[in-house]
Amino acid sequence: MTTIRLWVRGWVFPFLVIWAMGSAGCASYQLGQRGTSMAGMASIQIKPVQNNTQEPGIGEALSFALRQQIQRDGTFALETQNRGNILLEATGTSVRRNKLTLDPQDVLTVRDFEILVTAHFKATRQSGGEILMQKEITGKTSSRAASDLTEAERRVLPLVMQDMAQQAIDQLSTPDW
Repeated sequence: MTTIRLWVRGWVFPFLVIWAMGSAGCASYQLGQRGTSMAGMASIQIKPVQNNTQEPGIGEALSFALRQQIQRDGTFALETQNRGNILLEATGTSVRRNKLTLDPQDVLTVRDFEILVTAHFKATRQSGGEILMQKEITGKTSSRAASDLTEAERRVLPLVMQDMAQQAIDQLSTPDW
């Protein structure tokens, strides 16, 4: 009888400790909407993105990425025709390319590059016009330059826009970060 008590005591205490530690780690996990500070403002409308850069297609690519990110994130419902609680405006302001590495045989040839796109974001409450967020956000990614640098840039542009859209929606859904 004493060996059973020792065996139960020997296994129950470590089990309870592991269970308590595991439960504490999951206490902050939450399904569904993440943004607690935007309670009651569950829908967002995106105005067409303006492109003030020399690079064509920035506005359309960012609009598409923002819509995708809103649907993926789940904090806000995507609305159209002035029905959203929040109006999100964005203007592409700059596109920069940075050399990361050069070809060892030819120091004038770029092997890897980084592309950075910056946009100005402004989110306002539809009723009352209160500014909820206003900031510059830069999306970036790096890529290996193929034989055609223009094609390589075109290939990575959606990744840059996705990075920027994720930062913008994260900032809007949890502004207290």
